[in-house]
Amino acid sequence: FSLSFLFLFSTHLFTQEVEEVVVTATKKSESIQDIALSIEAFTADSVAENMIEDMSDLAEVVPGLIMDKGIGSGASYSMRGTGSYGVGAAVIGAIVTASNGHNYNSSSIADVGFYDVERIEVLKGPQGTKFGRNAVAGVINMISARPTSSFEGSYDIELGNFATTQFNGHINIPISDSIRTRLAVVSKKRDGTTHNIN
Repeated sequence: FSLSFLFLFSTHLFTQEVEEVVVTATKKSESIQDIALSIEAFTADSVAENMIEDMSDLAEVVPGLIMDKGIGSGASYSMRGTGSYGVGAAVIGAIVTASNGHNYNSSSIADVGFYDVERIEVLKGPQGTKFGRNAVAGVINMISARPTSSFEGSYDIELGNFATTQFNGHINIPISDSIRTRLAVVSKKRDGTTHNIN
């Protein structure tokens, strides 16, 4: 009995595979297993599986990342207990938020959400000036899906409570061998949670 159990257990160990994730955290494409960084990367499939729609959802699945929304628009971030807690035009955040490797306004990216992304990279700890300015506590980099050589598209409609309607769609159009274009659209509407009787 114990010999057969050992055989099944060892066979199961050999059949497990680790998915290779290629990231551009060092400004070149490398496997996540080959770089000496504390990094968490989410592919488009894992973004969908974990239902990561915006920065607040990302903070739920990345240990050590905290994101707090300000009143109206604006957000503050902290990583591993360090961050900039003020929200405003004069506040320089300790965490750099980037889109396709370029520094992006941290308050705006909190409101945009993630759609039609190839992957999301979360780099923990100081990252120097690779993303446009000094990143004291870390970097959150959103990489958009790139146009491909095939004509394709998809759409998704979601309905929910409080008259929530969300439409996601993208279309990929290859114009020639060297010119490609991709258009992605997302629209989300929802009623408020209170009713003004006046």
